Amino acid sequence: MDFSELAQIAISKISGFADNANLRHFWVYVLCGMSIAIVAHRLGGDDRRFHSVFFNKEVWGSRSAFIDYVILLLNPIVFVFALDWIVNTLWKLTPVVADGIRSLGADLQSEGGSVWVAVALTVTLYVVNDFMRWWMHYLQHKVPFLWEFHKIHHSAEHLNFATAERHHPFDAVFFGFGAVGAAAIVNGVFIGLFGDHLTAYQIGGANVIFFGSNLIGGVLRHSPIWVSYGPRIEKWLISPAMHQIHHSSDPKHWDKNMGGGLAVWDRMGGTLYVPKGREDLQFGIGPETEDYRTLYGVYVEPLMKAARIFQRS
Repeated sequence: MDFSELAQIAISKISGFADNANLRHFWVYVLCGMSIAIVAHRLGGDDRRFHSVFFNKEVWGSRSAFIDYVILLLNPIVFVFALDWIVNTLWKLTPVVADGIRSLGADLQSEGGSVWVAVALTVTLYVVNDFMRWWMHYLQHKVPFLWEFHKIHHSAEHLNFATAERHHPFDAVFFGFGAVGAAAIVNGVFIGLFGDHLTAYQIGGANVIFFGSNLIGGVLRHSPIWVSYGPRIEKWLISPAMHQIHHSSDPKHWDKNMGGGLAVWDRMGGTLYVPKGREDLQFGIGPETEDYRTLYGVYVEPLMKAARIFQRS
């Protein structure tokens, strides 16, 4: 693989802004998110001008932001050697599961083209994916070995759109393993029951429910703008403000709001934190944040710390 191919891979995440609805920085989500941010800022009673808050120099020009940008460019290169292989391997689960379902004698093939089957597939894929996102995230916080890698995401001292991709490669591969594996199994079950001619409802290649959830401010989860849906809705849906609380360095916020779109998993798992009003937040992981202000700290330090944990076990 030559330099030009690596460069093309490196900019794949950025180019997804224009054509990949599975990325949170897809242009439609950004446009909707910015509109919501402006309205929320005005209604929130903040006397500061919007641009002085959203386009604050520390948010977009700090050392923390620089690390975000470098990770955004470097991780896709790493993923092409690891994540692509894992994804292709996991998708082989689909025909295996489908054959297993067929061997049980299920015969619902005539329903394969039904609108209700398509709706059921769409909803099931979203709900299962959302649960897996919560569960994998829960493990990343609760298992010390995994936490050493997940710290990279939480070491961000300011939140901007690029922070959403601030992950150690191992952390992202672990997370992707669960999400892709779950989707492969769901597809296998539906194919086994209803046949190969199934289509989940999508917009721009993304699950229509995921698409809709991002229209209401998904991109603002990693931003300096406080957007809350209110306590009643936040018992069911994770708002941008709730995810910002998840990044808070305040101990009372630690390990809270680990859900992706739905808040029900946090409610069931005892990790839900619904704010009663606007809260002033500081981000990072305390004094240890300093360990992750360099690329060595981001990519190598977690490996060394995780290895020490592994050696002690």
